[in-house]
Parts: sequence; C-alpha cells; structure tokens
Amino acid sequence: MHKTAKRVATVGAVVAGALALAAPIASATEQGGVSRTCNDSACSTPPTWFPGGTLSVDADVHGSGPAEWVVRGPGGVVCRTGFAAENGPASWVCRNVPAGELEAVVAGPAGPSNIGLRW
Repeated sequence: MHKTAKRVATVGAVVAGALALAAPIASATEQGGVSRTCNDSACSTPPTWFPGGTLSVDADVHGSGPAEWVVRGPGGVVCRTGFAAENGPASWVCRNVPAGELEAVVAGPAGPSNIGLRW
C-alpha cells in the first residue's frame, strides 16, 4: 500500500509539473504584424486584426523636419507620436492597446516612407 501511494504521488507531481510548464505556452499571445513601404512621403498599413496588449510601431521617412505616425483602432487613435525625419528608422511601444482592427499611418517631409506594426 505504501509503494502505491508513493507512485500515485510521484505521477501526480510529474503531471502537475508538466501542466505548469505547458500553461505559459498555451496562454502565449499570438505573434503577428503588418508593414508597408511606399514611394511617397505618407504611407499606411492595410487594416489588420490585433489581439490586444503591447504593440510595437516601426516607422521611417526621409528628408528633414517633422514627421508623425498614428495608429487608429475602432475607438479612434490608440497611440501616436511625432519624430524628426532625419533620425532614421525607429521603433516605439504602445501598451494596453485594446483588441480590434488597427491601421497605422506615417507622414513625413519626403519619401520613401515605411510603417509597420508588430506584436
């Protein structure tokens, strides 16, 4: 009887450990993204479904002077920032973005331009 109880406890511990390791994998957020490069000084991504959470925005324009990117969702603007066009390609992070269909736009003084979203 004592050996059976030990075996059951050991098997239970192994199963619990395996479930604990598998849980983070099962709950991991789906990775994805979208990007677009345009010859003009403004560029936008096609609408894409975002599962919610942290969003990375990549943008680049040419020339010198002010530039801006904007991410819009179902409720309007979810994040935006201005930057200097001469700084070159850069990335920013938007946190707590709600799930939904998003579109990103970048505009600067000269093309080509690029805008991308990653998660």
